[in-house]
Amino acid sequence: MYRKMLLALVLSLLLPNCLVHGIILIDSRLVMRGDANNSHAVDLADVMFINAYLFNGGPAPPCLNQADANNDGAVDNSDSVYLLSWLYQGGPAPPAPGPFNTTCAQDNTPYPGCAQDPCN
Repeated sequence: MYRKMLLALVLSLLLPNCLVHGIILIDSRLVMRGDANNSHAVDLADVMFINAYLFNGGPAPPCLNQADANNDGAVDNSDSVYLLSWLYQGGPAPPAPGPFNTTCAQDNTPYPGCAQDPCN
């Protein structure tokens, strides 16, 4: 398990910041920031989903705004590192509406975007 965390950290430091996927402006609702795979839980699977999307041609997150774990307006390698830090190193939790939110909530940041309705 620590190998995967170390690999994600090394990749985030070595790969250029040009590997950034923008947020699509469609919907401003989300359930949990950090829930990249829309499983209604924020866990290691979300880190793996983000990395697969960014580096292995995996499917796009159903809601890019949820995948934007650090709320910087882009889905990039910093989101997976942010989640790893929170999950395993006591780092800050994803910003509100965060991983413990259980209802559909308005995201008031200027970077909303969901291709699918995360509230279903």
